[in-house]
Amino acid sequence: MAERNSKAGSYRGELLGLTAIHLWVAAVEEFYRLEEGPRGLIACDNLGALNKAQLRRKKIKAGAKHSDILRVLRRLHNRRRGRKRQTFEYKHVYGHQDQQRLWSRLTLLEKLNCECDSLAKAAVSRALREGIPITNARQLLPSESVAVFYNKGKLSSECGDDIRYQVGRVKARQFYVTQLGWSGAAFDQVDWEARDHALKGKPDMFKTWLAKQTSTFCATGLNMVRWFDSEVSECPNCGAPDERASHLLHCPDPGRFRLFRDRLQELGEWLRKPHTDPILADILEQYIFHRGEKTLASLCQGRREFLKFAHAQDFIGWDHFLEGKIALELTPLLRDHLLCSPTVLTVSDWKKTFITHLLQLTHGQRIYRNITKHHQRYGQLKNIERRELLREIDQLMQTSPDEVPEDSKFLLEIDFQQLAEGRTEGQGYWIAAMRAAITARRRANGRWRHQQKRRRQMESLRRGVAEPLVPLYTFGADDNLAAFSAKRKHIASGGSGSTADRSNKRLRKPD
Repeated sequence: MAERNSKAGSYRGELLGLTAIHLWVAAVEEFYRLEEGPRGLIACDNLGALNKAQLRRKKIKAGAKHSDILRVLRRLHNRRRGRKRQTFEYKHVYGHQDQQRLWSRLTLLEKLNCECDSLAKAAVSRALREGIPITNARQLLPSESVAVFYNKGKLSSECGDDIRYQVGRVKARQFYVTQLGWSGAAFDQVDWEARDHALKGKPDMFKTWLAKQTSTFCATGLNMVRWFDSEVSECPNCGAPDERASHLLHCPDPGRFRLFRDRLQELGEWLRKPHTDPILADILEQYIFHRGEKTLASLCQGRREFLKFAHAQDFIGWDHFLEGKIALELTPLLRDHLLCSPTVLTVSDWKKTFITHLLQLTHGQRIYRNITKHHQRYGQLKNIERRELLREIDQLMQTSPDEVPEDSKFLLEIDFQQLAEGRTEGQGYWIAAMRAAITARRRANGRWRHQQKRRRQMESLRRGVAEPLVPLYTFGADDNLAAFSAKRKHIASGGSGSTADRSNKRLRKPD
């Protein structure tokens, strides 16, 4: 009998085998009502599983892997506790010894271990190849009282990641349908579990970029104009106006196309290995190379076994395919080929590696675009800045030497050809120095003119010439200058004044 579980693996298989041994012994003791069980020897080639099986735990941690099996083992150990029964002896046996030594040289435990491995592999192979009924996904283990199931799967470890994935999938479906214009059928045809598996272990910034690219909220030329009033909206490579997120994989720039072709060649070399059907590998490589101009169904050339997957992938779209959204119909094609191919690669690992290659191809286009735009010396923004600097340098070159102080006239004696061909930092420094020199000259000229005017006024007063200084106040004929200049008495001292002129500043209560 085989178990279907998303956490299935060799380690879980060893734990299940050890659990089966304990259950069999418990059933024999219970059926025959044995007060004292015989002392037994349990051997296993997985040291980690063997150590877990012999532990007497009071509590299983919530985050423990395969906690459902560990809880069954704990319950079996607790049944034996308190009775006069012997405990088991656990021994580690090295596995696959038949590949190292002759069968006649193996010990009994080593021979039994090889036989158990062969029987287990045969059971799994029959279950996958011949369709032998597999254990129901909602079936509990013996002596397991409680379990949590979700979407045809059983939670066998910490449930936080699985619950977050299911909640995130529901929200993602709502966002794709309402905001991005997807249909519910297209969303359901994407293998989201494979994409989530491929993104595990990737840096957080990589996931952030992918989320922005997928939702079209990335820093494209058009979005930068909308958000930050940028003056540059064209593609930094091909110059196409109003750069959008969809332009990333369709840019006709020769440099980006060469990078696209090189990354596709790396993917093609991986696809040509024995773990992939050669016909399927050629179809996928051609589909990516044509960049959405041809459908996947048109490239199948009548191969009926691939048409179902091709129609599903065409329904999702080429751009989304390069973002790691592959169709669910690819899984049975991979399973049929991997069962007959000389490889240890699983379907899950194949899809993880394939999606990683697709994401690297797309991310490479984004990196090329960003370097072209933001390079410190040859980037698009630097080129725009350089043109603005050269335009201002041309204007400042026409400055007259009289407009510059004496100690700054060396700025007009430099090699302007060398300045124009130099770095933007040096050009900006020269422009700032010229502006400061011109401003200093203007301020010096202003102070000199003011001093000359003041000197003329003082000389006129000494000679008695009627060129008076400009008065601060001008009074009319009826104004009383003495009354204006006299100090007003405070109201508190009995000074006269109207009610409107009085001040109650010192009589007010403090704030």
